[in-house]
Amino acid sequence: MMRLTKPTLLLDQNICKRNIRKMADKAKKSHVELIPHFKTHQSATVGEWFREKGVKAITVTSVKMAEYFAGYGWNDITIAFPTNILEIEKINKLAERIDLKIFVNSEETAVLLKTELNTSVKFYIEVDVGDGRSGINAENSSAISKILEVTRGSNLLFLGFYTHAGHTYNASSPQEVVKIAEKVNEKLRSLKRHFRKEFPHLKIGLGDTPSCSIHEDFEGIDSIHPGNFVYYDIVQHRIGASAIDEIAICLAVPVVAVHPERNEVVVHSGWVHQGKDSLIDSEGKAFYGLIVHLTENNWSAPIPGAQVSKISQEHGVFNLPGDVMNDIKVGDVLGILPVHACATAVMMGEIYTLEGERLTMMPR
Repeated sequence: MMRLTKPTLLLDQNICKRNIRKMADKAKKSHVELIPHFKTHQSATVGEWFREKGVKAITVTSVKMAEYFAGYGWNDITIAFPTNILEIEKINKLAERIDLKIFVNSEETAVLLKTELNTSVKFYIEVDVGDGRSGINAENSSAISKILEVTRGSNLLFLGFYTHAGHTYNASSPQEVVKIAEKVNEKLRSLKRHFRKEFPHLKIGLGDTPSCSIHEDFEGIDSIHPGNFVYYDIVQHRIGASAIDEIAICLAVPVVAVHPERNEVVVHSGWVHQGKDSLIDSEGKAFYGLIVHLTENNWSAPIPGAQVSKISQEHGVFNLPGDVMNDIKVGDVLGILPVHACATAVMMGEIYTLEGERLTMMPR
């Protein structure tokens, strides 16, 4: 492993490639297209590993990200975010270069796009199936019909419905994820039945990692768009979407102070490095990551009883068992398995393989 002197995000590419292969195989077996969300890794290098598994279309979360991956030869890109009409100039330029798919979530947006688009663009209507974040309520067929009426005969070509069932992230077990996924999928199938007569080729896209990792029934679904699975994290492990040894990234951090009297060490790692996401432990306390030892070519399993107990902008505080404290000194480097991989990856902005190779990532 390379010499580490500052907070450094490490990637085990063997685990990462295994996660990609596992999801690609599941999609093939389930007869759905894998259109992975690249918001987690935001890396052209990691993107190539998806190409090796036959992935031809991708999902992103912004126009900027679409521009970045278009620059690396991706020609079929879905922007899974409500269209920001203020970026219409960039959207028009992208639509001239690639097969672009966008979200149209309101009649107002549809009217503006109908006027401003210079070329044909396919669109999904994002539907809310219980998460409450964005999209039209899946049961509000009237609002959906209004969008379809506005876009008829325009440059906006209706592709189908897309949803991110984000409420699966609140599940406490794989069984609960399955129950949520079954309800979600039935709502999506109902939409398909309702609009299929007028749009016989409409597609249904599903985007959350817990459902795509755990659920096995994708009847009526045409494509899956998970993103977090490429790295996984503590949230996914807690839900039951992944094993601990499927977490592909680790944040290496230097120890800058040791406090044996309170079983704590201070490290160089705050929310600017790992984000602010936290979970609650069995004692009702918030924690911001699990602690591992770094080995010659990898990292260990989580240290029992060790976690990130506090973070500020640049500081992190580790709570460690007494027997571990005895072996820690200033200048050591420990590792954090992140609560939320997407946040840690974007906050760090760069990532290295265990061999010290820096991967190409989207500039912040």
